[in-house]
Amino acid sequence: MPQTAIPVAAWLFSAIAVITIIGAFAGGHVLPSLAALCIVLYLALEFRRIPRPQQISGMVLAGLGIAALAAAGDWQSGLLEGISRSRVFLVLFFAVTWMQWPVARSPALRATRATIVSQPPGRRFAYLTGGVHLLGSVLNLAGLGLLTTIVEKPGTDPALRKRLTLALMQGFTSASCWSPFYIGTIVVLVALPALTWGDLAPWGAGMAVVLMIGSWGLARFSANRSGARAEAAEAIPLRAGQGLRTLALLASLIGIVMVLVEVLDAPIPVILGIVAPPFALIWFASHKSGAHPFRELALRAMTAMPGLRNETLIFVAANIFGIGVGALLPAAAVAEFVHTAIPFPDLRIVALILVFVATSAAGLHAVIVVVSLSAILPPSALGLPDLIVGLTYMGCWGMSTMISPFSGTTLFMSRATAVPAHVIGWRWSPPLVGVSSVLIAATVIGLRHLLY
Repeated sequence: MPQTAIPVAAWLFSAIAVITIIGAFAGGHVLPSLAALCIVLYLALEFRRIPRPQQISGMVLAGLGIAALAAAGDWQSGLLEGISRSRVFLVLFFAVTWMQWPVARSPALRATRATIVSQPPGRRFAYLTGGVHLLGSVLNLAGLGLLTTIVEKPGTDPALRKRLTLALMQGFTSASCWSPFYIGTIVVLVALPALTWGDLAPWGAGMAVVLMIGSWGLARFSANRSGARAEAAEAIPLRAGQGLRTLALLASLIGIVMVLVEVLDAPIPVILGIVAPPFALIWFASHKSGAHPFRELALRAMTAMPGLRNETLIFVAANIFGIGVGALLPAAAVAEFVHTAIPFPDLRIVALILVFVATSAAGLHAVIVVVSLSAILPPSALGLPDLIVGLTYMGCWGMSTMISPFSGTTLFMSRATAVPAHVIGWRWSPPLVGVSSVLIAATVIGLRHLLY
C-alpha cells in the first residue's frame, strides 16, 4: 500500500476513542469534556463533506434540541452532555473500522462465503439469511460485505436480486436483536441502564430466529406465487478445517470481549475499542504476505476514520435532541396522556412498533426514536417492564433500517446492487417489514404475558 498522509480528522476520531477508553477507567469530568471537544473539532473539519440531506437533518435536530434546552433553562450543560454522551457509540464505530480488511483477506471466511453463495434454489435464501446473521453478529458490516458478491453479479434476474437482497438485509439486521457488536444494542443499553446485555440477549436471539423464519416463509410464498425459478447452482462444500477456523475466529473475538467485559466491568464498546485493533492486526498479519502488514492495516483503518462523519453527526444530533426533549417535556404529563390514549399495555407495544416503522420510513434514524422515547417515556411511564421495552426497541432497530432509504444498511446494499436506496427501502422492504412488525409484536407481547 503506498504511503498515505493520515488526515487530522483521523487523529481526532482516534483521540475520541482513546480518551473515552481511558475515561471509562479513570473517571472524572475532564476526559468526557476533552472527548466532546474532539468530537466538535472532528465535525467542524468534516462537515462540508457530509451530504446535504444529512447536514440539514443533523443541524435541525441539534437546533431543536438546543432550543428545547434553552427553554428548559440550561442549554450549556445539556449541549455538553449530548455531545459527550455520543462518545461511547463512536468507540464502537472505531472498533468496527479496524475489522474490515482482515475479514476481506481471511481464507477461512472466503471459503465460508463461497459455500453460502453457491447454494442451489430452495436452500440459498436460508443459507444467506443464517450465514450473514452469524457473520454479521460478530463482524458487523464487514460480515455483510463479505456476502454481497451474490447480488453484485451482472445479469442477475431482477426478481432474484430483490429476493437475495432482502435475505441479506433480514439476516443482517435481525442480529440487532441480540448482538453486542451492533450499535442498536449499545444504544438500547445506554437508554435503559437498568438492563444488561445478558438480560436481553437470550430472548433477543430467539426473536431473531423468529424473524428469519418469517422472512424465509414470505420469500417462499412470493416465489411460489410468481412462479419464478432461480437458476440451478452446484454448491461448493465447506471443508471441515475452514469451517472450524471460521467458528474459531468468531468465537475467539466474542469470547475475549465478553470475558473482559466481566473482568474489567466496562461497557461493551470500550472493551471492543481495546480488543479490536490488536485482534485485527494479528489476524491481518497472519494471512497477509509482503512487508509491514501492521503498518498497512493501521493506515487503512486510520484513513477510513473521516468516512465516519455521517454517523458521528447523526448520533451527536440525536443525543442533543433527546436530552432537549427530555428536559422540556414533563414526563409525568406525557405518561398520563399515553395511559389515557392507549389504556392497554399490549397496544402500547404495538404503538411503539408503529412509531418506529413510520418515523424510519420518513427518514429518521432509529437512534433518534430510542433516545427521544427513553427520555420522555421510560418503561415505568409506559407501564411496561424494562426488558419488554428493550426487546421492542432492539427488534424494531434492525427492521427500521430496512425501510429507511437513509440508513447505513440500505445505503450499503444500494451500492452493492446498484439499485437506488429509495427503491430498496420504500418498494422492496415494506412487505417484509410488515411481516416482521407482526412477528415482533407477537413475540414481545407473548413474552410479556409469559414472564410478567
